[in-house]
Amino acid sequence: MTRDQIIENLEGIFAPVVTPFNRRGDVDEGFFRENLSRNAGSGLAGVLVSGSSGEAPYLTERERLRLVEIARQVVKPPEILLVGTGLEGTQATLRLSREAVARGADALLVLTPNYYKPRMDAGALVAHYRAVAAGLARPVLVYSIPQFTGLSVDPTTLGKLSRLPNVVGLKESSGKLDYVRDVLRKVRPGFRVLVGSAAILYDALRAGAVGGVLSQADFVPALCVGLYEAFLYRRAREARALQQRLFPLAEKVSAPYGVAGIKAALDLSGYHGGVPRLPLLPISAQARKQIAAALREAREGLDL
Repeated sequence: MTRDQIIENLEGIFAPVVTPFNRRGDVDEGFFRENLSRNAGSGLAGVLVSGSSGEAPYLTERERLRLVEIARQVVKPPEILLVGTGLEGTQATLRLSREAVARGADALLVLTPNYYKPRMDAGALVAHYRAVAAGLARPVLVYSIPQFTGLSVDPTTLGKLSRLPNVVGLKESSGKLDYVRDVLRKVRPGFRVLVGSAAILYDALRAGAVGGVLSQADFVPALCVGLYEAFLYRRAREARALQQRLFPLAEKVSAPYGVAGIKAALDLSGYHGGVPRLPLLPISAQARKQIAAALREAREGLDL
């Protein structure tokens, strides 16, 4: 796809795919491929490789790039292959991003640098994203997830970032609807805002977001896609009903248990989740029962 086609297709529901590991703790390429293949043609707009749900901080650069190679074999246009390439340093981020593009990434999701967070003001962030985006032939999205980074970017700063050449969108994962609305008022027209919280998806779409990158799309893609399509075709009652089903999966799976809970939900849904990589720990048997109950409740009466 051309750059313009990629930007045009940066809307809808994206699955931030997990990284399965084998008993030795190595990446299980076969299970990773199977998960991707099962969701191919499900209505997803694309996938995110090496995001938070994919345990990106615990992957080596070589592992990240190998996952891109595998995903590119499965994810076919117009589905988008979005790849997380944000590192702390600007040059390191640019190098990894170029390698990801060489292996087939359509667009790059670049996490806000955060180790020196008191110094990550508007000037530093603008300089970072300008340098990264200018050095790439593929579009760049800003990744804001303050609950992990400890860095909450001022909406005015995001407005400035939205006007940088080749910075085309934002994945905003705070889960705070008022913040998302404020951001949407500040960014330039046409800037693609995707939310990372299923709990606010419907209201964020109504406010002007163009889609979501949702961990729930890993294990109930039809529910997530159904909500988006109901919104798109103005079936408000259906969209609200699906949002009510989706909300408990955010509250009872991803919010309390994180990656380990998401992987357990995958296992319970016939995918390959497995255990997270240390220092993350698997969930308890009791937590697994609670997740199973939440999945049954969300699917009740639906053909999922």
